Amino acid sequence: MAAPRKSAQQLAAREKARTKARELTERHEKLIDLAAEFFEQQEQADVIRSDARQKADALLAKAEAEAESAVRAAAEKVQAMLAAGEARAAVAARLGLTGAEVKRMLDLLTPQDEETTEPAGEPTSGPAAEPAVEPVEEQAA
Repeated sequence: MAAPRKSAQQLAAREKARTKARELTERHEKLIDLAAEFFEQQEQADVIRSDARQKADALLAKAEAEAESAVRAAAEKVQAMLAAGEARAAVAARLGLTGAEVKRMLDLLTPQDEETTEPAGEPTSGPAAEPAVEPVEEQAA
């Protein structure tokens, strides 16, 4: 039998090269699609984390507001005990607090009470409420 012609060999080599190139292109396209899906999933994970942070921040803010309200109510109970004639030391001992903690509890209520009981027209701070202090001139010796 005769050997295949050179043109037939070239034609077969070209076809084999085209097939290999097609396989490489298909593999490359598949890898591109997988990479695109990867980045979509990464972005979705970031969005989920961001939403969770926002929800957690809102939940923490709500909890902090509720806790502050509870602490203020506890401070009102301390104030009521003192108003009933109990000594600070006795109130502190009864509640398992230090004297400084009792004072802090009362300080929570004081700013609010001063604002609501301030008489109109009489500022409690600012230039009119502070005594005038004349600057002292230093004498050079």
